Amino acid sequence: MSEIQSGKELCDQFFETLKKREDIDQDIAALLMALYSEGKLTGNTILEGLKALRADEEDETESQT
Repeated sequence: MSEIQSGKELCDQFFETLKKREDIDQDIAALLMALYSEGKLTGNTILEGLKALRADEEDETESQT
């Protein structure tokens, strides 16, 4: 009989597998894992982080042209 996992264990397992998935942008996976490990995983912090990633990507694209 398998052991029942706690909610934290399930979340830990989920976020650990994010970095192994090739179909998920690794910058976004890193953002989500960092927010989760810092205890700051909220809708607002996710949106702020995604906006920052987008701005960084746009800055990178502009500097290459």
